[in-house]
Formats: sequence, structure tokens, C-alpha cells
Amino acid sequence: MYGEINREKINTLEKDLLDTVSEIKSITAMEDEVFIKDSKYIYSLRYLLIEAVEAMANICNHILARVAGQVPKGYPDCFEKLSDAKIITRELGDKLKKAASLRNIIIHKYWQIDDNKIFQSAKENISDFEEFLRQINDFIKRSIE
Repeated sequence: MYGEINREKINTLEKDLLDTVSEIKSITAMEDEVFIKDSKYIYSLRYLLIEAVEAMANICNHILARVAGQVPKGYPDCFEKLSDAKIITRELGDKLKKAASLRNIIIHKYWQIDDNKIFQSAKENISDFEEFLRQINDFIKRSIE
């Protein structure tokens, strides 16, 4: 093993992610028409999705560095390496790679965004972020035992 997982760091990032997930859920609970008519909701959701992916990527980077001595090439690669290392499932890794790609589009190609699709995607896939935390915590428990 390359190093110990800093549980305090993981806990802080986990809390940040859970707070972000809670905010995303409050936005995606509204009606589509209400969301799309108010730019504050649109920009808030975009930013929250960026925050969520970055929190997960920070967890990912820490674990990969400590457990596997790996440094991912980017956000999508981070989740691929986690699934290659059997820390998260391949299915979840593939979903999170898509979320990371969406994050990159929001940041780098924001003018090409279909906010209706982002809203639907966030609504349908928010549980992936919680599943990520569950699988990470399961991995950490197994590592300690």
C-alpha cells in the first residue's frame, strides 16, 4: 500500500458532496417549466454539478494516490481508474465518466448546453453521486479490516 487514506479529508469532501447533492435535489424537485424560466436555477444547477464532480474527483484522486500510486489524466480518467482498481463498479465508473464529461462541457463549451437535458440528467442520475459515496465508504471499510 502506498499510504494511508486520510479519513478526515474524505469526510470533509463527503460532507461537501452531500450538501451539494441536497441542493441539486431541491432544484430538480421543481417543475421543468419553473426551472427553465429562471436563469438563477439554471446557473445554480450548472455550478452545483461542477462542484459535485470536483468533490468526487478529489476523493478519487486521494484514494488512487494513496492506494494505487496513480495520478489520473483528468476527471473522466479518474473514475475509470477507480473502476479498473475495483474500488467502484464498472457500471458506476461509466456513469461518473459521463458526469465528468458533462462537467467539462459546462466549463469549456457552456454555449452548447441544453439546460433541459442537464436538468433531466441531474434529476435521473443524482443517486449516482450517493452511490459513489456508498461504494467509497465500503472500500475504505474493507481496507481497514
